[in-house]
Order: sequence, then structure tokens, then C-alpha cells
Amino acid sequence: MSRSLRRFWKDEGASVALEAVIVTPILAWVFVASFVFFDAFRVYNTSIKATYAVADVLSRRTSEIASSDIEGLADVFQFLTRNTAGSALRVTQITRQQGGYRIDWSHGTDGLTYIRASDFPNFIDRIPIMAFGDRMLLVETFLPHRPAFSAGLADQEFVNFTITRPRFAGQVPFNADMGNSYVYSNNGTPTGQDGFYYVTEEGGADPAHDPDWDVDPV
Repeated sequence: MSRSLRRFWKDEGASVALEAVIVTPILAWVFVASFVFFDAFRVYNTSIKATYAVADVLSRRTSEIASSDIEGLADVFQFLTRNTAGSALRVTQITRQQGGYRIDWSHGTDGLTYIRASDFPNFIDRIPIMAFGDRMLLVETFLPHRPAFSAGLADQEFVNFTITRPRFAGQVPFNADMGNSYVYSNNGTPTGQDGFYYVTEEGGADPAHDPDWDVDPV
């Protein structure tokens, strides 16, 4: 038995056709998989650049912006990413105040709802340190990606989150001329129902207040 195994191990004879049958499917899968993964990285990289481009446009705004303008920026994002359907954009302006963060306004496109105070725990750790009274623009983009071939990569959605601040103005005024928008309009003391997220001095959620709120779109 051992002699037969040694003879088989030392035998260098083979059939080229048989080797081709074994190797060709593997090479084909590697070729297709490399294309699929490269294309996914390309789409993801493009979505990041397109998000930064939209954020840069918003940061230079000095006049009032409307919901329809943000819808137009969503079309720009689709054009830059070469995605004709499924992508969405959400822009939110927040103000750092004593005791927490206030949502000045928020608008989501393509059926995406506006940001709520209860959403803050999902991204509060990504908000930079802000001085009281400072305002920042949160720009979020959502881009679905479906691989051309099934080669180890499933359908997914690329989500980008970036923060910028108005460059040439203290804030960007907002006009909700379309639905699916939220605008802060309470001039009194912030409550848990007006888009105010309470935080403690350490930066965590304030358990003394309930951040959940819900209002009808403007």
C-alpha cells in the first residue's frame, strides 16, 4: 500500500484536458469576482466623493434654501454616482445649545423621512465638539448597489455621513416648500416634542428627558 502511494506521489503524468476542466471554472470565478469587488469599491468611492460635493455646495450657501433645492441636489447626487433610482439624500441643520442639540430643520428625499431627536443616539458619537450657538449641516446619502454577478458579494446599501458648517453665513435658512420636512418653530423653552435632544455634561443622553418625539411633516 505504501509503495503504491509513493509511486502515485512521484508520478508526473497528467492530462491537460482534465487539468483545464478543473482550473477553468476557478479562473472564471476569480475573474468575475475581481470585477464585482472592484466595481463595488468604485461605486462606494464615487458615492463618498459625490456626498462631499453636495456638502460643499450646501456649506457655501448664503441665502435661503428650500426643500425643492435639496431635491435638486439629490438629482445631482444621482447624476454623479450614475444611479438613476433608489438613492436618497437627507440634509439636517443642528444647533448646539445649553443642554443638548436642537434640530433647526431637516429634509429627506425619495421617501426618506427627516431626522428625529430619537435618531441622535445613532450618530451622536460622530458629531464633533461644538461651541454653544454653533450650527452644523449633517449630510447623509444612501446609495443601493446590486452586483452585476453573484460572486460572493450580496446586494447592499452604501451610507455616507458627513458634517460641514456654513462657510460664509451663521446658518442656512430653510423654506419647507415641499412635504417630508421638519422645521423648528418653537421660540419658547425646548421640550421633548420639538426636535431637541438633551445631553448631559459628559455628552451622553440625559435620562431625565425623553428624546422621542413626533411631528407631522410641514
